[in-house]
Amino acid sequence: MPSPDNLPPDPELCGRFVAWFAAALARRVDRASAIDAIEGGSDGHVVTGWHDGWTDDAAVAVEIPDVGTPPAEFPLPSVLAQLLDVGVQRAALVLPVTGDPLGITGVGAFSRAAIEAESGVVLLTSRARLGLVPAPDRRGSSYRGWRWQMYIEPLRATPFEPELVVAEFAAVGDLPPVDPQRVIEQTDRELSRALRDATDELAALDLAHWRPEVAEGRKAAEAALRAAGQRMPAGWPPPARALAERALMLWHIVSVARADAGAASASGSQARSQALSNLSHAIREAAMVAYNVPVLELPLARPTGAIESDLARRPPA
Repeated sequence: MPSPDNLPPDPELCGRFVAWFAAALARRVDRASAIDAIEGGSDGHVVTGWHDGWTDDAAVAVEIPDVGTPPAEFPLPSVLAQLLDVGVQRAALVLPVTGDPLGITGVGAFSRAAIEAESGVVLLTSRARLGLVPAPDRRGSSYRGWRWQMYIEPLRATPFEPELVVAEFAAVGDLPPVDPQRVIEQTDRELSRALRDATDELAALDLAHWRPEVAEGRKAAEAALRAAGQRMPAGWPPPARALAERALMLWHIVSVARADAGAASASGSQARSQALSNLSHAIREAAMVAYNVPVLELPLARPTGAIESDLARRPPA
């Protein structure tokens, strides 16, 4: 079985960034608490590709340094403080993979990097979209941190429709304007159907080793959940929290399964790969709903003392 270090960052890392950044942006939590939660369980986070002192009035594309040129690094706390002050309007988790670019559009540098990492964060301002892609930071034998590559791409308007934005990123929050509780419940049902279908298809292929893969993935997921279980902002809707944890559990299981060779025959291997890909799509979509839907419900510019979620006080439907 592959080791956790050989797997891409799981959805919880970028999801946690989105949840706590949005909570800080809406003044539900203080900045120090957001930083502690985002960096929790690591030795530190740094950001490359950032212009120190960048403002939304200076929306320019960030160029990746030439090969051999060490990129400038900024500690995440200082970058996050600036991001909270430059007019970010929304944050979103994206979970694209090769052949299924869920959450992004275009073929820009961010899109390519996010697909390779299979995760990313999009921050929207009035003039630009900012993309963040994580990678493990192994600068020492015992150091375990994260390095976020920042991409800044200006929004472009046409001369005929100055208000029309044509962006390299998918729009943040394109979910239908319906009750978030219903969106989460519907997504959870769709995830259950996808899991049932995948299990039936894999059983039909007589893949006996699917069971140990589930056990191995569940073991990795439980370890991740123990570390991440307390790392959502207070008041995050319980159904969204439960959906995020379920998606994380299944993500680990599928990641372990996809790293294995699978069925012996070519046709069996192809069928197995398709079943896991379909399940992967449902899992990633569920994770995006679990983190992005509550973000859409956070009213910005709340009074400083307001820390409870409106969703937490909403009466059941």
